[in-house]
Amino acid sequence: MFYAMIIGNTVIDVVVDDEKMPIWPPDPDGNEVVAVECDSAVFIGMLYVDGKFIQPVQLEPEPMPKYIPTKGELAIMETQATIYEELNASMLASAEATAEIYEAILLMGGNANG
Repeated sequence: MFYAMIIGNTVIDVVVDDEKMPIWPPDPDGNEVVAVECDSAVFIGMLYVDGKFIQPVQLEPEPMPKYIPTKGELAIMETQATIYEELNASMLASAEATAEIYEAILLMGGNANG
């Protein structure tokens, strides 16, 4: 036999037991868990209303509205982009200077002391 384990009006599990109706303790919040005989078509998440098992209505989520940043947010983003570009340019210039120094050392025969 199949038994739907129900809290409130929601099926939380389906148990197969040929010998006796399962008895579960309340959930941690103290809600009673009730066993109701059912068939194999019942599944977790179904609702038990007025003695009948029904599928819950699946609501379509509303699409998220397109986000339009404020003028202040745009100004902040532009400032961040400028800082990022300047930092990258500075790091690139530093790397180029270091490469030139190493190249000069190698041209001197690998000895920086002359």
